[in-house]
Amino acid sequence: MKKILVPMFLILALAACDDFRSPAGVGEGAEGSGHSESGEGGGELGESGNRYNPGDTAYESRQGVDLVMSHYRPGDRFEGTITNTTGRAISNVRVEIHLSNGTELGPTPNVSLAAGEMLDVELDAAGETFDWWSVHVEIGSSGS
Repeated sequence: MKKILVPMFLILALAACDDFRSPAGVGEGAEGSGHSESGEGGGELGESGNRYNPGDTAYESRQGVDLVMSHYRPGDRFEGTITNTTGRAISNVRVEIHLSNGTELGPTPNVSLAAGEMLDVELDAAGETFDWWSVHVEIGSSGS
């Protein structure tokens, strides 16, 4: 009986540890790109450092705001949503995208999200050529 319990315990322990990792495609490119931007000129507060391939969908979360963003070649644009997952309003929320070619798209205009509110987000990428992109939500700044 002990011979069965020890392997079973290890399997359960490993499965429990697996629950603390990000699901596939979350926080990194769907194909596992997830390259870090650290050490390449720093970054702005709130940047995840995750890089996504052009066909990937980004899933980011910051201070109760969930962001889902994808690039669409028809029309060369990024589309997605921001969702307030908290029970309180969050003001001055905006989205910014960085392309591998050095171009910064956005930020989007600041918006306030009521508790549980979801809004569509779109950023134009017409004429841009890039190998990867990163995205982040900014919260609470008045913006420029």
